Amino acid sequence: MDPKHRDRIAFVRVCSGKFTRDMTVTHQRTGRTVRLSSSHKLFGQERETVDEAWPGDVIGLIGHSEFGIGDTLTEDRSICYDEIPRFPSEVFAYISNPTAADAKKYRAGLEQLLQEGVVQSFNARHAPPGATLLAAVGTLQFEVVQYRLKAEYNAESRLTPAPWTLLRWIEPHPALNDLSSIIVASGVSFGTDKFDHPVVLFPNEWTMNYFVEKNPELKLHELPIEQT
Repeated sequence: MDPKHRDRIAFVRVCSGKFTRDMTVTHQRTGRTVRLSSSHKLFGQERETVDEAWPGDVIGLIGHSEFGIGDTLTEDRSICYDEIPRFPSEVFAYISNPTAADAKKYRAGLEQLLQEGVVQSFNARHAPPGATLLAAVGTLQFEVVQYRLKAEYNAESRLTPAPWTLLRWIEPHPALNDLSSIIVASGVSFGTDKFDHPVVLFPNEWTMNYFVEKNPELKLHELPIEQT
């Protein structure tokens, strides 16, 4: 809204009950107690403070960087809405900063976009120095990242396609302590997600099926595994 002043707004929809400014709620994903004090309605570039809101209303909450897409905020700790469905990534690319002078702006912008969930990021083994592996459902998401880095942070970026088309999460297993003991086809690589949960990257479906056949003790999942 104002390029000279950057803040974060989390948009939430009231699903039941009544919202009142300064109310205290539980952020179910983290278990933290949060006070909702800075609430607004937005129209164009105008902001209006909201004191009350009702089911169906959408309001903006300023200054809550810990909120993520699909989170539940509630006064009743027994309530938690199901997570918004996610889809397996199908395209992968490395993004890097081609201009050393823009390093600070580039890093700040990329971290902001990753927190927003514009794309997913992973740590891949043997990744190029300084590059971050991005994953998305379609290449348009990568274009959005590059556009916003330039438009909002004035930071250039370089995108390099990665050779994988499939990613799977792996259930914890002792074999993961020695990756050399795992039988894989050419082009398969390992890595971790942002929570350090192990993942494996496949160039195509054949290499994934070969992995499953040769390593039956390793269980793969399309979506992140709930860790306890």
